[in-house]
Amino acid sequence: MMQSLPNLLVVDDNTDLLDTFSLILKRKGYNVDIASEGSTAIDKFKKHHYDVILMDVVMPGMNGVEAYRKIAEIDPSVKVILMTAYYDEEELKTALLEGVYRTVYKPVDIGHLMNIIKEALDNQPLLIIDDDIDFCKVMASGLTKSGYRVFFATSGEEALNMAKMARFEAAFIDMKMPGMDGLETSLKLKELDPGLFTILMTAYRDEVKDKMEQAQASACLFKPFDLSAVMELIKSSGR
Repeated sequence: MMQSLPNLLVVDDNTDLLDTFSLILKRKGYNVDIASEGSTAIDKFKKHHYDVILMDVVMPGMNGVEAYRKIAEIDPSVKVILMTAYYDEEELKTALLEGVYRTVYKPVDIGHLMNIIKEALDNQPLLIIDDDIDFCKVMASGLTKSGYRVFFATSGEEALNMAKMARFEAAFIDMKMPGMDGLETSLKLKELDPGLFTILMTAYRDEVKDKMEQAQASACLFKPFDLSAVMELIKSSGR
């Protein structure tokens, strides 16, 4: 299956710039939505998932930094690129410390912006799904120390809600969970993102033989496993 196109949101009170950016980004192969003010961007983000948001800093009403903070309350993993013609270094430095992905200065160099967007899309977080919260914390800690951004869910239902709000590079899914098991979770995650790299996890080798293909999984890890095995799988995803 083909991976769904990344969704971008462009926020700027300059309608000419919105039209220009929308045209350029669509030609580059992205799904593009636009908003002319910060409050509209927040409302759109509540209803739709965006992989990257391009946000002007200086706008009437709510400025871009304020809008970013509201959006980050909904999804802390959101990738926001701030655009500004004003060099308020302290404000930009504060925004970066708070989690803004990057800042670019107007007039925007389109080639440079495309590189930043690609970099942002290539650097998606990992998702661990296991009903054993201690296992999740230990695995997440090891991956975080290796430089990855990691989230975890203790049920398939929780994982699906997270996947509706953010795009993940890979999902590690325990086969045995109460409620929605690993097979169903994997299939539903694939419906949301057909290109998601999914890895099943199990302590029971026999149960996975006929379920790998059913789950459309990319690989399987047998518990207990070393972090090095996880790292090799992430690298093999090629994402």
